[in-house]
Amino acid sequence: MNVLMGVDALQPERVERAMARWGEAYSAKVCSEAELSEWGSRPAGVAACLAVKECLIKAVGGRTYPFDWHGLNAGGPACPAARDLLEDAAGAFGAATGAVSTRLTGCAVRARGLRGAALWGHSGDHIVAMAVLVEEGTC
Repeated sequence: MNVLMGVDALQPERVERAMARWGEAYSAKVCSEAELSEWGSRPAGVAACLAVKECLIKAVGGRTYPFDWHGLNAGGPACPAARDLLEDAAGAFGAATGAVSTRLTGCAVRARGLRGAALWGHSGDHIVAMAVLVEEGTC
């Protein structure tokens, strides 16, 4: 089984500034309607969704072109195989980042046939996230 992993830290204030400048167009560009429904349309929810998506970009080795935020899915049920790997790493993740209020969610890069699980939480003035992706057939 191939396992891909990505980590990200994001300051929610940056998302808040972008949303203040571009309004709903920013959150609609970054998050799908389903993601906004799950994460919420407030800056904190959009920032958490974005942090998970940034993890996915890192896990697959960078952005592919043409790039579309909607090609990355943050939310829904977690892939069991990826969730198990991520839960094994959760203690070390929390200790290393100081993240509290961690939340587990599903994620996917469907064009690449990858599904996974992501864990995120707050650490000071950052949202920190970690994602594990596996091939869809191993979920």
